[in-house]
Amino acid sequence: MKATLKNSLLTAATLPAFASAACISSGNQATIQNALQSGGNGAVVQLCPGATIQITDQISFTADNQEISTQGYPTDSTRGTIQVAPGSSASTLIYGKNFNNIRIKNLQLEGNRGGAGLFPGGAANIEIGGFTTGQTVSNVASRNPRGWSCLHAIGSGDNNNPCKNVTIVNNDIGPCGQSGTDANGNGQWADGISLDCTASLVQGNTINGPTDGGIVIFGSPGSTITGNTIISSPDYVGFGAINMVDGEYDGSYAGVSVTNNNIQGQKLFNLGIGIGANVWSFGDPPPPLKGPATVSGNTISGHVSFPIAINGWSNGLTVTGNTVSGVPSPHSSFSDASQCSSPIQSVFNQNANLIYYPAGLTGTTNLQSGFVAAPGNTTNFLCSTIALPNSVTFNAGSLTISTDTGPFASLHNVIAQYQGDNNLVVLQSGTPVWASGHTLSQGCGSPSGCQLRFDSSGNLGTYFNGAVQWQTNTGGRGKTMVVLNSAPWIQIKDGSGNVIWDTTKST
Repeated sequence: MKATLKNSLLTAATLPAFASAACISSGNQATIQNALQSGGNGAVVQLCPGATIQITDQISFTADNQEISTQGYPTDSTRGTIQVAPGSSASTLIYGKNFNNIRIKNLQLEGNRGGAGLFPGGAANIEIGGFTTGQTVSNVASRNPRGWSCLHAIGSGDNNNPCKNVTIVNNDIGPCGQSGTDANGNGQWADGISLDCTASLVQGNTINGPTDGGIVIFGSPGSTITGNTIISSPDYVGFGAINMVDGEYDGSYAGVSVTNNNIQGQKLFNLGIGIGANVWSFGDPPPPLKGPATVSGNTISGHVSFPIAINGWSNGLTVTGNTVSGVPSPHSSFSDASQCSSPIQSVFNQNANLIYYPAGLTGTTNLQSGFVAAPGNTTNFLCSTIALPNSVTFNAGSLTISTDTGPFASLHNVIAQYQGDNNLVVLQSGTPVWASGHTLSQGCGSPSGCQLRFDSSGNLGTYFNGAVQWQTNTGGRGKTMVVLNSAPWIQIKDGSGNVIWDTTKST
């Protein structure tokens, strides 16, 4: 995700900024690009208020001290708009790596994912950073990126010559991405602000609807994250609001301050503030991240499954004065942790808002009261879902799946899935409570020759290369199949709603 930038900084002398003779009211990316190119160091290129510029390729800064903005610097909907055109191959709208003191101000940047489509592997709407200092993004609306972030300040890749002194203030960011994957398995989530520069300021921004991280801090030693509002989408689950989980800068978060931010969960945030290398991982990654860092005075409310979680941190951490009283209790009223590991389920069931794994937090610490010690290694807090139902119903002919496609029924504390050995299994809190049996010792092959079907006749069965392996013998009678989160787990009913088969009956 992090490209190492090897270009050297330009060394032209700083010149006073000057605006082009007239604001730009129409055109495309070439119109803006030509103005930057001809203006050179210090050029100020401005859109007219209300102008919309459709682009099919990115706009790139060409020299230090340049600016792209709207004339008069409005902060409302009259800000000039740059929008990716449908059919375009562009994912980034403005690209500004490796130039000092550039400014992106008072614009609206529309990635147009809905019109131009998801761009697998695409970059952020705004790409700045690199071997640089003094860049600014302010009063900008950035939304609907085709790629993985609304705004990305990338590091230089050289800890001895890092990106530094980026200022990201008073922007309105989002929505950014959707939940889950598309039909081709491409992740649809996106960050709000992705910061990988040192000694930088992220302040006064509103991030609305991030689906990956709201503000992701990639180490970024010496940076201040303060006074921001991060609100989850009303339509999609978000992974985390503020993430301190990545290992750039050799894992150093020295001098990072995360203070007085407001986090609000609408549909759901898995994490409010995630702190440490293990919080976001699926196992034990390399060494813990390192402070000293401060997380204080933040307010977390609404649907946030794990408001603050710590695991995989060393060398100094202060977490004090954070308010989490606005998170509803019990947590099961708005979310479900039945697909989480046992240690995470334990703290979830305790309605713990402040969580740490004692073995995963070493060095000098100052934690506010109310922290609950997890009973085991709590890795991957990205496991909760919205509150799940107690049952799900399938009509005859509506279920045909192959093996290892994940659960076909996700209920509160229970999942039902079709495994790679041709076994239909119901699991409660990870423990099998019923199975169809009739497994294949040789497996289903690759590609899989197995299928589970609740077919149009009303029969439920497992098949290998078209041959039945197990069935309920309810063909011609079954109309609906109900999967439950309590015994008997699976029922088949006739057209009158009578149960004609359940897991207690032989087949």
